[in-house]
Amino acid sequence: MLGFKSMRADTLFYNGNFFTPSRKKINWLTVKEGWITALGTGAPDRHLLVQKKVNLKNKYVLPGWIDAHVHLMLLGQRKFEVDVSSCRSLAELKKRVLGRKTQEVWIEAYGLDLEKWKETNPLTAQGLDRISSRIPLLIRQKDEHALWVNTSLLKRAHLEKRYPLGYLVDKDMEIIFKLRPKLSSQKIKGALLYAQEACVREGITSVHDMAMQSLPLKNLSELMRAKKYDLRVYGALYGKEALKEFYSPKVNLFQHHLTVRAQKLFIDGALSSRGAWLSEPYCDMPESTGYCLWQKKELLERVHSAFQKHFQLIFHTLGDQASLWLLKVLASKYKPQELGQRPLGDKRIRLEHVEILNQEALSLMKSLGVIASMQPWHALSDGPWLKSRLGQKRLSQVGRFKDILKEKIPLCGGSDAPIEPHNPLWGIGAAMIQKGQRLNLQEAIHMYTLGGAYAEFSENIKGSLEVGKLADFVVLSKDIFRLHPKELLEVKTQMTVIGGKIVYAQ
Repeated sequence: MLGFKSMRADTLFYNGNFFTPSRKKINWLTVKEGWITALGTGAPDRHLLVQKKVNLKNKYVLPGWIDAHVHLMLLGQRKFEVDVSSCRSLAELKKRVLGRKTQEVWIEAYGLDLEKWKETNPLTAQGLDRISSRIPLLIRQKDEHALWVNTSLLKRAHLEKRYPLGYLVDKDMEIIFKLRPKLSSQKIKGALLYAQEACVREGITSVHDMAMQSLPLKNLSELMRAKKYDLRVYGALYGKEALKEFYSPKVNLFQHHLTVRAQKLFIDGALSSRGAWLSEPYCDMPESTGYCLWQKKELLERVHSAFQKHFQLIFHTLGDQASLWLLKVLASKYKPQELGQRPLGDKRIRLEHVEILNQEALSLMKSLGVIASMQPWHALSDGPWLKSRLGQKRLSQVGRFKDILKEKIPLCGGSDAPIEPHNPLWGIGAAMIQKGQRLNLQEAIHMYTLGGAYAEFSENIKGSLEVGKLADFVVLSKDIFRLHPKELLEVKTQMTVIGGKIVYAQ
């Protein structure tokens, strides 16, 4: 038996097949006050005193998944918004929007994918007027980096002359979002609880929320204080209000359930809306290379301010030029030992997405000690149109998981939910089949366990099944070490445990 001398525990989980760092065969573990106190092989010691025993029925147990890129409120809001992801025409859009009962003062839908749009005419404000001419109507693109609005909403925002077609991208979207009816506390909590349920159902025990704002954070804290929220949340602040309220990080609140110690900054946009900043023009829009959302001086001021307050910085960089420009800006001001090397540095700067990465940027990431936070499913989801956007030559720069690990750059995995499916096994499978960049299963698992823990400064308390770590784990229906990557899609979560508490059981 591996563990403390004490033979008392709250819960014994036995008759399981546990995946541990040592790969030693482990059949049971004990939990006390939310922490793993012992791991053992064979039958549990008969002198062990426990309050509760849980038979895992010979199923397969891994550390709880850490999804390093989630939008909690966006995921939760799907509960009461209109899903138009399957719509291929204005007629289908109209049927879906009007067929769902919505509040009368504002109609909002999500998931529109113009890559699958069958009509030759583009979607416009005038087209949306045929669905709703009086009530403001907002349709968000699948990537959440663009939206369409009807004329009613354009007029309310005084944008009918500036954007007559009703199509807005990235920063300009904020003008529309400011007009949204404010959500009640009850609705915000309902959305957060819905998101929690969706996550634990897939074995996720921790998430990194990539757009944490003031009001949702306040309601999340209230839920945790009332012990109604088990999912562990690592927050990246986004928005002026949230940044004003936090002068310093808040770490390990509510018994390691909430930490807010990061700030999220967007350097560029998305590939699907051609906002990702590329070093060469888009093949299907040769007059454009995307765009950068910052000036060097302003960005360095923001970086300095965050470091002064001891915040981690998380940068959205999707295009190759976005990553390269950012890294050069950082290197012009800071030495490697000030950013990523202990004891002076260890800032653990993160680049989110890095879907397209050139060799120069890869080398800079290594020297500056930057973390790559990637979402493997993006490459599959974007696959049908990537070649038309980038051309054949640049496809080799997409999803460079293996190259990143070869350079010993820390790598963590996420979903970007709700934009992509949030089942970590899908992401793990996708990382294992990326052409020329295939990870093996252990490397892919590491992305969603210890990789995610390291990216939030928590590798000493989570990310693996070891004595002295949090008792967060997932029980799976099949032995994933015996499956082909594509078969991972069929594996079901049997049970999710957070701090020794069963929060989901099939």
